Amino acid sequence: MSKLILGTVQFGLNYGINNLNGQTAEEEAFKILDFAFQNGICRLDTAANYGNAEEVLGRYFTKWPSKKFEIITKFNLNGRTCEDSLKSSIGKLQVDSVNSMMFHSYSDYQNSKSQIGPLNRKFKGEFYKKLGVSIYTNDQLKAVIEDPEIDLIQAPFNLLDNESLRGDLFLKIKEAGKELHTRSVFLQGLFFKEINTFPEKLKSLIPSIQLLLTLAKKNHISVNDMAIAYVLSKKYIDGVLFGVDSLEQMEQNVHNASTVLSEETIQQIDAIKILNVDLLNPSLW
Repeated sequence: MSKLILGTVQFGLNYGINNLNGQTAEEEAFKILDFAFQNGICRLDTAANYGNAEEVLGRYFTKWPSKKFEIITKFNLNGRTCEDSLKSSIGKLQVDSVNSMMFHSYSDYQNSKSQIGPLNRKFKGEFYKKLGVSIYTNDQLKAVIEDPEIDLIQAPFNLLDNESLRGDLFLKIKEAGKELHTRSVFLQGLFFKEINTFPEKLKSLIPSIQLLLTLAKKNHISVNDMAIAYVLSKKYIDGVLFGVDSLEQMEQNVHNASTVLSEETIQQIDAIKILNVDLLNPSLW
């Protein structure tokens, strides 16, 4: 099975700092899903609060029931219990069960701790196989690693938010027997943004981005190629989440996933260290 996991936030929302196309039209979303399935990308990441993404997927699954995907979705706990959100998602997705239910944030996870044990006892194995948490910081990661009720951790990882920042903790996730998925492979499209259009807050990242551009040029590949190949090169990562706005982008990313980086290039990327880690968190931009 491919390590790639198709993110579906663009199916329900206009998302991404460099997204010029807006929300993906449903017909285009269906073409993207067809292409993913044909190319062995059989895991989808969605969420209850990605606009109407769950409903779009539900209509696709109803239309083509033979195309079986593993679904990862996330609770929407805005005034709801985990149980209510779980049942709502399964209804919108028009499936009997999902592979993984996730807390959309560390704060959702913390605020729901009293629900986790009863939820797992009542529904794990019937409505979902794995319970996970999406985290941002290493402190959050450390706390979640210790929780035996959690099977899956999703964390940022990319050319800048890289092994120098995350590597040791990611190895501990594997030692704890948990699954690791990474997101933000393109840092929400920042790697492709024209440098002269960077907002003031992010300008201190420009030297590191220029270094990446130089590395890509030296290897005769695009930054897009390099971004996917770098994350896929890490054996401790079980799934790499990526999002697209169009079928053309989808085809490009699947093609790029075959790129293999030299050990020297990987080491050069590993050596990049961003001291102000807040700059790597799109929710703070």
